[in-house]
Amino acid sequence: MRLRSLALAAIPAAFLGVMASAPAASAWAPGNCQTGTFCVWPEYWYGDTDMQPSLVTDRKWSGSAVGHIFYNYTSQDVTMTYVVIAEGEQGPARTACVSSNHGSYFTQPMYVTDIAWREDDGSPCW
Repeated sequence: MRLRSLALAAIPAAFLGVMASAPAASAWAPGNCQTGTFCVWPEYWYGDTDMQPSLVTDRKWSGSAVGHIFYNYTSQDVTMTYVVIAEGEQGPARTACVSSNHGSYFTQPMYVTDIAWREDDGSPCW
């Protein structure tokens, strides 16, 4: 019985040892997006990349750029308008507020259709 207790006590200790040696997750990286620009990439990637962005802008922009990843490497929050590719370029428009120096990814490919600098109305930008 005592051996069984020791064996069961060793399992959590072994688990903690494995977790302590695992690398920490890194923060989202701007990839090859230059400081002062908002970038969109057409495919999913993680970390640094030399993949060409489908959109790089440092001002208000409208058009159509395929997007899967985006990063706001500016000092201002941005309002990004997009549509789901599966719904076609004429699908319902959605908007997202992208904080300065933050980025994320879409769970499915999108067409980014508009980038505008956000007017600060006091509401949070996630």
